Amino acid sequence: MAMLICVTMLVRLLMICAGLRAVQPGHSSLVESTVSLMLRDFRHTFAPSLMLLASTTTDGGQDLRDVLEEVVTRLEGAVTLRLDVLSEGRIRRPCIRTVMLIDGYEAFRRLYVMLSVERFDFSGRYLIVFSGLVDEGFARRVFGDLWDLQIINAVLVGYGANRTRMWTYFPYVDGHCAMVNLVQLKPSDQYFPDKTLTYHGCPFKVGSFETRPFTIMERPETGPLKMSGFEGDLLDTLKEKLNFTVQIFEPKNGEQWGYALPRNSTGMMRMIQEGEVDFGISCLGISVARSAILKAGLAHYTTSLVLAVPKGRPYTAFEKLFRPFQANVWWIIATVISGAAFIITSVELRSLTVRNFVYGQQTRTPYLNLIQVFFGIAMHLMPTRNFARTLLIFWIYFCFVMRSLYQSAMFRYLQQELTFPPSRSMAEIDRTAALYYVVESGERYYEAFPDRLLRVRHLPQEKNNIINRLEWMIHHPGSPDVVQGCLDHMAHHNWLFGRKGGRVDICPEFISTFTVTIYYPKKSMLTRQFDRQIQWIQASGLMSYWINLYGDYEFNRVESKGGSEPRQLSNGHLAVTYELCGAMFGLSLLVFALELASWRVGWMRSVLERLSGMGDYRE
Repeated sequence: MAMLICVTMLVRLLMICAGLRAVQPGHSSLVESTVSLMLRDFRHTFAPSLMLLASTTTDGGQDLRDVLEEVVTRLEGAVTLRLDVLSEGRIRRPCIRTVMLIDGYEAFRRLYVMLSVERFDFSGRYLIVFSGLVDEGFARRVFGDLWDLQIINAVLVGYGANRTRMWTYFPYVDGHCAMVNLVQLKPSDQYFPDKTLTYHGCPFKVGSFETRPFTIMERPETGPLKMSGFEGDLLDTLKEKLNFTVQIFEPKNGEQWGYALPRNSTGMMRMIQEGEVDFGISCLGISVARSAILKAGLAHYTTSLVLAVPKGRPYTAFEKLFRPFQANVWWIIATVISGAAFIITSVELRSLTVRNFVYGQQTRTPYLNLIQVFFGIAMHLMPTRNFARTLLIFWIYFCFVMRSLYQSAMFRYLQQELTFPPSRSMAEIDRTAALYYVVESGERYYEAFPDRLLRVRHLPQEKNNIINRLEWMIHHPGSPDVVQGCLDHMAHHNWLFGRKGGRVDICPEFISTFTVTIYYPKKSMLTRQFDRQIQWIQASGLMSYWINLYGDYEFNRVESKGGSEPRQLSNGHLAVTYELCGAMFGLSLLVFALELASWRVGWMRSVLERLSGMGDYRE
């Protein structure tokens, strides 16, 4: 308030010092209309009204300054004002309330060329105060220029034949779309009505392309291109709520999203930037580069960028033997057996008396007995000493428990077609020879990782390129390559092919949060009404409902092949037994060959006899 009083006193002081006259009687009605409108529609708690003045003649400038002084005086601080000459660097944030005082069309053009989206909010309110006679031609020229910038909340105040007149325009009315439709206002009218509540069936150009499940193109043999998908459902709802139609345009040469650049953008970014379409919708993520050249709407969906990873390598038949127990259990078993073998070896190095005391008499094969009990094979000769029998009982009990647990789990694991778990992090992916297949605009997520950037490959520019690559992954399970996409791309693929065994796995480590919005040209006037409707749609839960219609988001689902009843074992399940049989047969042939050779090599014969336990009876 104190600042406003100072501004008012400064204006008065300057006018007194310059010897300026008071406002002319003829301008009283113009001042009254201006003050009345500003008191009614320009009050804002935090946003001052920017007062701009331009004239083409000295007398015209004098009259406008008189009008400005009288307006400031009559407002009496009720409206916060800001006097500015639009010098560079003076405006910190876009102005949302602007008053232009002009004495002709040329003066208006001087102010008009200074309007920019960086310094003015084109969806704000604009009052043009003209100190001359306003006719329909003048109003149409002024509003035509404003419509080029899509400034629709504007009122023109000037003189008519006998009184002050106020004009505004509506860009969309029945049968007249995207043009200046003049309306003369009465004092009782609403000066700044919401002109975007309905678009009266007017057509909008929409930039889009197919990227399931966000947008799914329907190409009828006759008629225009149609769109579904959950963003297509969103667009249909907006069309119904706001009463407009759409014409869908796809980027040329399959460029899809394209690059957002200050000049020479590509793909859909170029279409929106150059105004070829009124807005774009097709999995458009919010980014700094895009928002620098385009106008982002309210984010209507937030998802994650993830990597689809191939399923782990299938377990070999031999590897299935070790699945019933975890690695630490196998280490304990190996340690126990190694300890028993070490004790037997230590006893074997002692005298026959010591061996008979520990084993009992006539126990010639202690190593073989150890293995027999471990596998549950009966012993034909029992030890005679109490100590030996105690050791045997403990060993039988240990082996019985471990063998029972192993056998019960082994039958189940043999029937399962299991694979190693897929990669759980990007570090695990980096340890493989995997290539990263991404859409062209997704390469920016790897620029901070030079090693990964070298392995990035672009997906072909075709419709549903991400879904197509995921399908390729299913038919090439041996490939280590991964595919980047939104979580919804993966869920949609599983929804399409999951029942046919074509589910894809995702890496739990997300690449980034991905916020989806509608992008508009920088000067678009559609954003505010579209954002309001999208807010209501989100609050109703419709967005979540549509999303779940197009995807299966249960990525941790365990697929069960067959019922709960046991299945008959096949040769594939028993492949490990055949492999072991062949390995043991080969080992027995090797031992047979060594025994034949031992008749000619004395030291080899001595070792083999010691291992077989026959050496004890040659002493």
